[in-house]
Amino acid sequence: MSIDFHIQKTKPREGRDARIILPLNGTWEVEPGERSAPPAVWGRTVPVPSLVDMAQPAYDHHGSDYHWYRHTFTVQHSHRREAAFLVIGQAMYGTAVWVNGRFAGDDIACYTSQEYDITRFLQYGSENVLLIRVGARSTLPPESAVGRDQERATFIPGIWGDVSLVLTGSLRCSSVQVIPQIDAAGAEIRVGISGVAAGPDVAVGTCIFEKASGRLVTGDIALPVILQPAGETPIIFRHAIRDVQLWSPDHPFLYEAETIVRVDGRVVDRTMTTFGMREFTIRNGHFHLNGQRIFLRGGNIAFHRFLSDPDRGTLPWDEGWITRLLIDIPKAHHFNFFRNHLGQLYNRWYDIADEHGMLLQNEWQFWMATGSEEQITREFTRWLRDNWNHPSIVIWDALNESTDATVEQKVIPKMKELDPTRPWEPVDFGDDHPYIYSLGPVLNDRAFGYTRSIQDLAASPTPVVVNEFLWWWLDRDGVPTVLTRDVIARWTGPHATREEIEEHQCFLAGELVELFRRMRVDAVQPFVYLSNNQGPTANWFLGAITDLQPRPILQTLKNAFAPTGVSLELWDRHFMPGEQRVVPLHIMNDRSVPFTGTVRCGIVGPGGEWVVQQEVAVTAGALGHAVQGVSIPFPESPGSYTVAAVLRDDEDGGTDVYSRKPAYVIASPEVPPALHRVRIAAIDPRGELRSYLQQREISLISSDQIEEPQPGILLVVERASRDVAFSGHLAAVTQFVHRGGTLVLVEPEEGVTSAVTIPVLEGMDLRIVRRVDADRGGYDSYVFPDDAGHPLWEGLDPAHLRMFNGAFGGEVVSQHDISASASPRIHARCGLRLEVPVVMEWRVGDGRVVVSRLQIRGRLTGVSAPDGPYARRRDPVAERYLLNLLQWSMLPRRANP
Repeated sequence: MSIDFHIQKTKPREGRDARIILPLNGTWEVEPGERSAPPAVWGRTVPVPSLVDMAQPAYDHHGSDYHWYRHTFTVQHSHRREAAFLVIGQAMYGTAVWVNGRFAGDDIACYTSQEYDITRFLQYGSENVLLIRVGARSTLPPESAVGRDQERATFIPGIWGDVSLVLTGSLRCSSVQVIPQIDAAGAEIRVGISGVAAGPDVAVGTCIFEKASGRLVTGDIALPVILQPAGETPIIFRHAIRDVQLWSPDHPFLYEAETIVRVDGRVVDRTMTTFGMREFTIRNGHFHLNGQRIFLRGGNIAFHRFLSDPDRGTLPWDEGWITRLLIDIPKAHHFNFFRNHLGQLYNRWYDIADEHGMLLQNEWQFWMATGSEEQITREFTRWLRDNWNHPSIVIWDALNESTDATVEQKVIPKMKELDPTRPWEPVDFGDDHPYIYSLGPVLNDRAFGYTRSIQDLAASPTPVVVNEFLWWWLDRDGVPTVLTRDVIARWTGPHATREEIEEHQCFLAGELVELFRRMRVDAVQPFVYLSNNQGPTANWFLGAITDLQPRPILQTLKNAFAPTGVSLELWDRHFMPGEQRVVPLHIMNDRSVPFTGTVRCGIVGPGGEWVVQQEVAVTAGALGHAVQGVSIPFPESPGSYTVAAVLRDDEDGGTDVYSRKPAYVIASPEVPPALHRVRIAAIDPRGELRSYLQQREISLISSDQIEEPQPGILLVVERASRDVAFSGHLAAVTQFVHRGGTLVLVEPEEGVTSAVTIPVLEGMDLRIVRRVDADRGGYDSYVFPDDAGHPLWEGLDPAHLRMFNGAFGGEVVSQHDISASASPRIHARCGLRLEVPVVMEWRVGDGRVVVSRLQIRGRLTGVSAPDGPYARRRDPVAERYLLNLLQWSMLPRRANP
């Protein structure tokens, strides 16, 4: 090895023609066929690169296990070199090659490059016939590392990477790896030399140029080399770089490393390798780019799922379309990062990301690993060699939502020796997929599906990457996908319009991105930017995918991803007239310079006018996060409002960055006069409900008085239904109901940790089971009435039942199922597919039994709740609901709706 200090000023031109690369992309012939022999007749064409479904005329590619490609080409005599290699960028699934009727080799790799030595078979000055056979996925042997994707619709074979002919000397440069050393303003170049030298004197030289200008920025080092008996001979060079410029998304500056191989003074090979001076590391539990912490904002590109989209055509290989999709649209929406989900991209995508500045997490197609350790190691090694000089690739990702001891403990350690410059998922950090506020509850305080709890994310010692969330997928026409259908009603009700469903996707994206940015997690990537429109997760575009018309969610993300972001931490939805509330205001500054500015905070009316406003001075340090409480007075007039904060970002052309939270001002309800005359007894061990009724001057009788002949209401609150104070009087309660009384069980499931059967009347039991809900379901925060006009909901709008004040995630219905031998009349529902009854009524004799699962505890007075964002607070909707429940319960059965 050597370190250079002398820097030349001119670019050497020696050996420009030592290596000739002839592209073979274009229109090829293709036919389905048998494994054993090529077709006898050829009548179809197909573009290369693409897949076999692009053949013209089309054929049923699903009906064939093998597909044959044919291409003819001529190499001039003047291009004759000592060695010839056919390079296939990528081909699926299983490849075999013949040149001029002679077998050149085969390979089962599907996502990495393949190289075939065709020196003995190539003809100069006359036509060469190239045959390539690819198989269906089912033809791959069990050792294949092809992987799994349970949500992919089709696995279409084809030559989907570039094909080229490489002509060079018999001794050649077979690999180049450039390792930036930004602290030393230099680079290490690791060169591999392969082949046979035609003479004893072998030397290899390297130097570095600026790619755009061609300016030489290093000295030209040449080292003598003693070849190893077999395999690659490694040589290491170290260069100091003059006026070094670092690569970043904002400054994607590229260099080229030139490598020249000489034998007896004659140049036999010359290569140019593009790279960027970029360092990506984990320090103190966070990602750092070029020594500075970076916050990654972006999405996911499910490239191979998109290959199943019947409308994709040749778009994945169209550089103009790729640039719009990967660069122009994301950067206009403040993205700086993508995970290419479950599989390698077409190689030109990485070049474009390098050239324009987009960071990438490169994920293998292992949604559970397949194949032998030997084959995985072989393909992972090629994967790295194909891609390790791309500055855009900052993370290697081996596994999606799965673990594998072989990959994690045996393969990845070998790969980290080959490329020490990038972190690996899942070894150096893990992905989290918090599908909360959709498939799961609003927030999770335990492991849920493939994510840790919110608290564990906040305390993570390694980078937090939330690269899947937002289980709310709509196709290009706004129709929920198959995976979304069970979720929609849980959050928008049974009769939501397409417009409401689209609006909720935007609302949900804004809420969750703000949450994760407030937490200052390292990567925030809702799912999914690009996939198969007809698949389970669709994408974020409307209409024809050719046009790349962004759907509204991208505009929401543009605001939520603003480099200097603003967020109001407000989960409550219900407020008293004139209430004064201190709301935490967060400023998240992802820029490397401090921010100072003002935020307009206040209340916006239904017409968009500011009802209450104030200017708040804010500051946030470079890459910092500032929080301050803002006192906001709510209007005296009841109605629907928006709590808003608007920040003017002069660094982004004076753009307004905003945070908006729905708010309903609701007056404390009046007590219906009839409630002052009804006989009400309450068994309430905690006493909150009893205390509230007494504050409202509603008289209570002793529970012993239900034995008197007059009907009335017996309230049994929470776990009291399992206490002897209730169960010891079951006969009296039964008679009370049969005489026309109403037994109201308020949240009887409270405190049940597994399963329990509760006798509520003689001959009537309730079965209460706490659900496991490991990866879907959980508690609920939104409730939907079956009949909004029912007396239970008098004075309440259905929107008022979506999020209550306080509790973790606004919980209002717990993670339990309640059933009885007789079917109830259901008055409200929640949960996936709205299958969880919330308010149930059974008619018994002249009376009835009512189970009300709405959690009003802590929301009637709030006096027992601790401070904090998840404390239960007084809620006028909970008050109104309780009074409605009592008034409805006192109605005679015959008058009861």
